[in-house]
Amino acid sequence: MNGLKQMARVLGPKGLMPNLKSGTLVKPDNLIEAVKASKQGMIEFRVNENSFIMNKFGKRDFTDENLQINLDALLRSIAARRPDSVKGRYMQRAVIKSSMGPTLKLDISTYQQIGAKI
Repeated sequence: MNGLKQMARVLGPKGLMPNLKSGTLVKPDNLIEAVKASKQGMIEFRVNENSFIMNKFGKRDFTDENLQINLDALLRSIAARRPDSVKGRYMQRAVIKSSMGPTLKLDISTYQQIGAKI
């Protein structure tokens, strides 16, 4: 971590600075478990100050089926992590936005039901 202090001004504002909370900085004892979790497809997402979750769920060379599986896994993971303090609808809407394409609205009614059951 001491070696990264010089790069903190560059990495920090971009959100690339490693830390223990996000799992990007691990102790040597936990290194093997962290690598296994990463290779198994650990999903990490963050909520910004406007309560938006922006996350990637695929790459350009993925097949349509793989993109659909990844999106389903992401939305199920978000729905399953509904905090007990949230009353009413947890997920209100979801959209897919590519960098150069139009925004696509998603039907998330099944995911809203998953979040309500938990």
